Amino acid sequence: MALGDGIRRDVATVSEEERGRLRDAFLQLDTTKYTYPDGVTYWDKQEEVHKGAHVAGQDVHGGPAFLPWHRELCNRLERLIRVVDPELSLHYWDWTTDPRVSGAGRAALFTPDFMGSAAGDIGTPFPDFETTEPGHTLVWRDVAEGAPLVADLVTVLFGFAIALDDTIVTTGDHLPQELQYTAMDAALQGSHNYIHSGYIRGTIANAHFSFHDPFVFLLHSNVDRLWARWQKAPGHAWRLDPAQVYGSSGDDPASSLNAALEPWGGADGDVRPWSTGEDPADPPVAKTAKDPTIVSPPRYDR
Repeated sequence: MALGDGIRRDVATVSEEERGRLRDAFLQLDTTKYTYPDGVTYWDKQEEVHKGAHVAGQDVHGGPAFLPWHRELCNRLERLIRVVDPELSLHYWDWTTDPRVSGAGRAALFTPDFMGSAAGDIGTPFPDFETTEPGHTLVWRDVAEGAPLVADLVTVLFGFAIALDDTIVTTGDHLPQELQYTAMDAALQGSHNYIHSGYIRGTIANAHFSFHDPFVFLLHSNVDRLWARWQKAPGHAWRLDPAQVYGSSGDDPASSLNAALEPWGGADGDVRPWSTGEDPADPPVAKTAKDPTIVSPPRYDR
């Protein structure tokens, strides 16, 4: 493992030093040193962007744009992290594991040294991370006992459990090419939904507030890893082709996959910054889910 190699890894297996640097980067993004011209910190802007997509009518949950939209969000957050510490990558949490448990080369994640508490207000090291959800002023969690529940695909599709990685990335392989993305996306979204509202719970459980919690990016980096693994499956090179990856979901001109990803589209009322980069001075360049910078997956360890 080498810091600065650009590879996203299982965050429970990287060095304690690297986890500490990632934690510190999250903290620094929420300071006055990293503030947009509108006065919002780089960190708080992430929740504004997530909520802004819903306001703009983008189907960032439940629709075919879920995976590309969240890849763009994670990629942008990783760029901001590298403003603080250029050697860092946005690592992921393997959601088949209990984030409270250490051992066998894995570190516990919900600790005062990394991601805070698994129950109640997250506290140290993020005691001042606020939430705008009704009834709470600080980010909080209510993690279910044990590791996430693994179940059959029908249960997964209803958001009551996760599927194993192999199940997710092979779901739909038996179908015609044009239907494979939709089938895999359903299995991945169902697993994701359970993790949000059935496992981690707390602030993360509500889509309109979930991006106040820094752990949400480790969760979504894992979602993106599984999509990347599906894309890179041997014998399926077409899954890296912007014109083919989404199958029939991308053929409809009215599909959200063919619309500018919001709220970065450059239209009036979009959440700033809406530019291709993160510098507000960058010109607005709208991107759809078929943009090569989105279809091309980041590098993961597995």
